[in-house]
Amino acid sequence: MKRSILLSSMMLAGMASGTAHAEPMEVALLQEAIFSGKTSLDLRLRAEWADYDNATHEANAETLRTVLGYKTGDYHGVKAFLEFEDVSNMGHENYNSTVNGKVEYGVIADPQVTQVNQAYLEGYGFKAGRQKIIFDNARFVGDVAWRQNDQTFDAIGYTNTTLLKDLAVTLDYVSKIHPINGVVKGVRAPMVNVRYAGFPAAKVAVFYYGVDEQYTPANSWEHAGARVDGVIKDFLYEASYADQDQYQEGTTKGSSYRDLQVGYKFGPVTLKVQQEVLKQGFKTPLATLHAFNGWADRFLATPANGLEDTNIKLMAKLADYSFVLAAHDFQSDANSDKYGQEVDFSVSKPLTSKLTMLVKAASFNADGKTVGFTNDTTKAWVQFAYKM
Repeated sequence: MKRSILLSSMMLAGMASGTAHAEPMEVALLQEAIFSGKTSLDLRLRAEWADYDNATHEANAETLRTVLGYKTGDYHGVKAFLEFEDVSNMGHENYNSTVNGKVEYGVIADPQVTQVNQAYLEGYGFKAGRQKIIFDNARFVGDVAWRQNDQTFDAIGYTNTTLLKDLAVTLDYVSKIHPINGVVKGVRAPMVNVRYAGFPAAKVAVFYYGVDEQYTPANSWEHAGARVDGVIKDFLYEASYADQDQYQEGTTKGSSYRDLQVGYKFGPVTLKVQQEVLKQGFKTPLATLHAFNGWADRFLATPANGLEDTNIKLMAKLADYSFVLAAHDFQSDANSDKYGQEVDFSVSKPLTSKLTMLVKAASFNADGKTVGFTNDTTKAWVQFAYKM
């Protein structure tokens, strides 16, 4: 008995000693993870001018976007990321930011804001917290990267890349949307995106996004679709199709979307032709909309008779300069209404390894005969972006 008691006492003492050593070790590992992380800094100074024929005054915005982030090192397979964002007006705020009440000016949708932009934990394929979500080309779900304030989501997600080589499966559940105007939306939104890159000349994606808006349930909708894109030597192509339907208590109209793009690379120059069709009632409020249907932003919402955008785009990389020139012809999908034409142009150049300059312009010329499309719009931007 005495021997058993002695052995038990020795074991307990050893366990206690191990625990005592383990706690400082865990603290040390946690401290190392916290202090071995990486800081990120993004500064974007932009001057934007917008002339809407139907606005009382031209709009001018000089804004500075500051994004400061920190990602920790690894702690038992888990990392944390915290990011702050500030958008400040550097001029006289002679523009309608959509929330500042200056409706006599044209819209430049960059309201002043200071906020936590992202805050999440990630590990083992999971990501939980406030985060950016970008699927495919951001046509249906994106972060609205062009505007000074990001669109982010309060969500929990899981991505698996181990089920099959070249296969990625992402499952997200979103509870809140933080759009660029800062007006938070409560939602119940399951999102599924499956991507396969194992074909020789094609990447394929299928997706489903259901959005149940808690405060305006009638606006709820769902999208289901697929896309394929690829390169065959110097030939480029992309095709997408999606169906829209009502979701939960929503009354959203059933509709559809299709997109076809073909292109060819001539050395440093790429030429692309596209036709994108949004049927009547098709909506993509979570998309990075500025990237589609012209930079003048005349089609952030689909017109009542739908939208058919036929365009040609020329992209060139010459020395350190990147050029984009695009021409759009817009008309309705139904009733053959003509909306107008648009020409877009941009040139960008890295000034240093971290600093890039951009000059960009868009000119929309309305047809003048279709209701809602009787006014022209012209926009121009000068931007300096610094990333560390």
